[in-house]
Amino acid sequence: MEKNFQFLLEAISTDIIGWLMRDNKVSLSEAIAIWYNSETFKKVSEPQTGMYIESPAYNYEFLKRELVKGRFQV
Repeated sequence: MEKNFQFLLEAISTDIIGWLMRDNKVSLSEAIAIWYNSETFKKVSEPQTGMYIESPAYNYEFLKRELVKGRFQV
């Protein structure tokens, strides 16, 4: 599971970082900082949440809400 988990987490991260750059007109380093410092990333990184098996778009919706509301919301 560890190898699959890491692969899926990296795939999700790649897409979300790209979307952050596109949608928010931020640099790569800014997008990386936003994603890796977010509560959403912390949740996706916890295998027990199961969020890592969801699509990048699904997880991006949580991040967008977090950025607007200032905190992770289910």
